[in-house]
Amino acid sequence: MLLPLSRAIAPDLDWRERCASTNTELVARAGSSRDLTVIATDTQTAGRGRLDRVWSAPSGTALAVSVLVRHDGGLGAPDPRRLGWLPLIAGVAMTRAVQSLGVERAGLKWPNDVLVDDRKLSGILTELTGVGVVIGAGLNLSMTQADLPVPTATSLVIEGVKAGESLTDRALAAYLGELLPLIAQWRAAELELLPSLVVPHLQTLGRAVRVERPGLPVTLGTAVRLDDDGRLVVQPSAQGSAVIAVAAGDVTHLRYE
Repeated sequence: MLLPLSRAIAPDLDWRERCASTNTELVARAGSSRDLTVIATDTQTAGRGRLDRVWSAPSGTALAVSVLVRHDGGLGAPDPRRLGWLPLIAGVAMTRAVQSLGVERAGLKWPNDVLVDDRKLSGILTELTGVGVVIGAGLNLSMTQADLPVPTATSLVIEGVKAGESLTDRALAAYLGELLPLIAQWRAAELELLPSLVVPHLQTLGRAVRVERPGLPVTLGTAVRLDDDGRLVVQPSAQGSAVIAVAAGDVTHLRYE
């Protein structure tokens, strides 16, 4: 695939007609790859989501893209606290990208799912390697209602974006065009400025949520803010309960009728 729009933004772009997992591939070759190397495909056969969930889509209907952010590509090894913001920064990039394609209602669910009216359009998985972080993203492009893996998913075409041969290139270029400048900002900005990049796009704050964390009881409460490390601070509904800071787990937006 020629991908003229995307290659103009990311010269180190390796397009695969098929790939088991763009993240697995880029993690394996991270040590010999340059900063901001990109691997992408629209036919991923063994994709993984968060918590090792299987991520799959019919051939040609979804974009899978992974980007290597090397530790030595910035100002030296980043503060571990800064690393916690990288999945959120990637989520902001995807949110902005799909909005630019015409899905203006898209927003970010902590930490890195892009939703349209609480239907999942995109998910992001970051993996730490010895030389940097691989940011993997999946975006539903041209799936129809019949193609969707679950009723709570959606796609660009379902949301009204024009289909066609150029959709993959338009979507990939939109994402990379947002992500690469945001990575530069993430590297250069003072830590206290990072929330200002994320919070305007975050739909989770102020929402009633259900929090599931490995090995811990389910928590129902209200998402109130992000802490300095990018963790979601939740006020439990149970009277007298102290706030919790969620670093990892499943957060579900709740609707109370």
